[in-house]
Amino acid sequence: MKIVSKNTLLACMLAAASCGAFAVESVDLKITGTIVPPSCTPTLSGGGTVDFGRIPAASLSATAFKNAGTKTTTLNLTCDAPTRVALQIIDDRSGTTVPGLMSTINGYLTTDPAQFGLGSVSGKNIGSYTMFLQTPNVMPGSYTGFSRSANNGASWVSLGQNFRMTAGNLLSWSNTNGGTPVAITSVTQRIDVQVGLNKTGNLPDLKQEVPLDGMATFSVVYL
Repeated sequence: MKIVSKNTLLACMLAAASCGAFAVESVDLKITGTIVPPSCTPTLSGGGTVDFGRIPAASLSATAFKNAGTKTTTLNLTCDAPTRVALQIIDDRSGTTVPGLMSTINGYLTTDPAQFGLGSVSGKNIGSYTMFLQTPNVMPGSYTGFSRSANNGASWVSLGQNFRMTAGNLLSWSNTNGGTPVAITSVTQRIDVQVGLNKTGNLPDLKQEVPLDGMATFSVVYL
């Protein structure tokens, strides 16, 4: 009985060892990924800088605003799929516009939201600028209308006189002015930038250089 017992114990131990040698290990396969919406990328020609160069102080007036001229930049917006999209323009120098300046030099009814500031020096505002949209090249199709929304896209209206860009509002492209925005894959948009300068009596000391410091941010908004 004793011998049998030992043999039985040994057999059990060998069986256990044999079973352990064939133990099954496991590994998990994980599936990942993300479904992403279409995206659009804006760029501005000239690295986003519109340079009005050196403006002689002697060309400014004590009694009248100065029209410093108009220069052009181009906005390119490229999407990886047809997308309804808008731009929101924020004046990063808000509070430095000169009321009535742009309407005086160009004769348009330019409201304050359509004027952007050129910064201030020693608490004195340098001037204002306005951005006018020209006929766009929109793909796909040949859409040439502009639409503006003041309520985050709930409704759309025409940009109004001379297609001026307005701070804070949404700007998009449509089949007709004020129509519902269309899905686009690309836009090439010419923008004319007109600058006006304050009267000399309202400017800082002109015995030293005074910089123009306008800055606006163009943000893509998906509709």
